[in-house]
Amino acid sequence: MPGQPDGGDESGDSGIAWSIIGTLVAGVLVWGGVGWLVDRWLGTDNVFLVIGLLVGFAASMYLVFVRYGKNPRT
Repeated sequence: MPGQPDGGDESGDSGIAWSIIGTLVAGVLVWGGVGWLVDRWLGTDNVFLVIGLLVGFAASMYLVFVRYGKNPRT
């Protein structure tokens, strides 16, 4: 297209980076939120919040590795 530089695919790389960031943030927020809700339900003092945050981070890192680990273009 006119006006676009020839060569590298920076917009595709940027999309992959934002997808990875979104996956990491969403995993921590969702599982942290589940942990927070369980804490409120059981009346515990942020035990499940911490567990949820750790599980969310680990799960999102696993998903990023599975999806982008071998070939970031797929």
